[in-house]
Amino acid sequence: MVSINPKYPFRITGRNIRPGINKWFAIRRNQYLAVALALFVSFLIRIYLSQVEGHVNDIWFFKTWSRGIYYTGFAHFYDGLRSDYPPFYIYFLWAIGTFYKSFISFSFDINSPFFTFLIKLPAMTADILTAFLIFLIVRRYGRFRLAFLSMISYSFNPAIIYDSAIWGQVDSVYTLFFMLSLMLFFSDKPISSGVCLVLAILTKPQSLVLLPLFALFIIRKQPLFTSVKVAAASCAAFVVVALPFYSATSIFDIFRLYSSSYIQYPYNSLNAFNIWAFTGMFQPDDTQFLFMTYRMWGYLLFGMIFIYIAYSTLKYKDDMSIYISSALLFFAFFMFFTRIHERYLFPVFAPLAVAMTLDRRFSYVYILATITFLFNLILVLEQTKGGLPNGEFLIPVAAGINLILLIFMISCYSNTEQTVRIK
Repeated sequence: MVSINPKYPFRITGRNIRPGINKWFAIRRNQYLAVALALFVSFLIRIYLSQVEGHVNDIWFFKTWSRGIYYTGFAHFYDGLRSDYPPFYIYFLWAIGTFYKSFISFSFDINSPFFTFLIKLPAMTADILTAFLIFLIVRRYGRFRLAFLSMISYSFNPAIIYDSAIWGQVDSVYTLFFMLSLMLFFSDKPISSGVCLVLAILTKPQSLVLLPLFALFIIRKQPLFTSVKVAAASCAAFVVVALPFYSATSIFDIFRLYSSSYIQYPYNSLNAFNIWAFTGMFQPDDTQFLFMTYRMWGYLLFGMIFIYIAYSTLKYKDDMSIYISSALLFFAFFMFFTRIHERYLFPVFAPLAVAMTLDRRFSYVYILATITFLFNLILVLEQTKGGLPNGEFLIPVAAGINLILLIFMISCYSNTEQTVRIK
């Protein structure tokens, strides 16, 4: 006869083998049903809120790009339409436009509410997939309860929901791919990881922030031949995705697209609650402060943070430190770079949802940053509709909170080796 040790209910020791196995699978089945239910409910919330009018200009651009790519094709898309988005997300818009024209509206009515829903659908779906990725990442290192709490903290995060379901932006799409890249890298799949990072970069240029950090991890953890294969596969993926859009010109024109998207807004802050909010929004970033311009100060401050993160990343041997490093890097990018939009704080939250399972203190950052980010989004979006005229006096307060949170994150990061895991 065999029994189940009451102290370890999933360890079969000698009797009642079948009941023990059944109990183990039943609990796991219930756990994953809970995961599915939570994600389903959060997706329903997004579907309901997608009816709210979002950012009119952003959604209008997505609609016209979707219609444009359907009629002009890939090769002439950037010739016929004004778009500063890299090619990968344009594939999503092409698929949406093709479906909409073929099955919903033969006249391609871009004013249809259903078309608006379709435009918002990829971002809302990416939110759910990212939340599930967070669950898988944390579950690999911790218990189910910890992974589940991390997942719902992201899937029900009001700022994340607001950005995708109401505003209608697509920051969740590149966030999904860079999180997938990090997970695959530490699952011993560096080539797939490199390809996913390329897809993130081809969705939004902000993902370039992670490229040097990714390269450091490749050099640190992989032999030279593997590093070469990762670089080759990543370059090949970049060319394969981008080439259809530049088959009539030169693929090198894509680098002009990246540079033009950066230089078209030469201001210190584009509604972002960062350090430049203290000097006033939309000030020329070539304004002199002491002996350098705002832009050069931004490069210097971010560069110092990056060097520190790179050194610490190479120093710490715990794979999970990459999530803390990524969150801090995106936060520093948001706070110090000029020409930053309010939405650029978005990619902080997914790696931070993982990081706060390593160190309880990061949960305070997560909660307070959610509040400031949500306020930033609401204020900007409502101002485009003529509302919230008296909210500007809170901007320095929110920017100050963000700065304090960044300093606090750096302090926590500096003693990562003494982190306290949440039980």
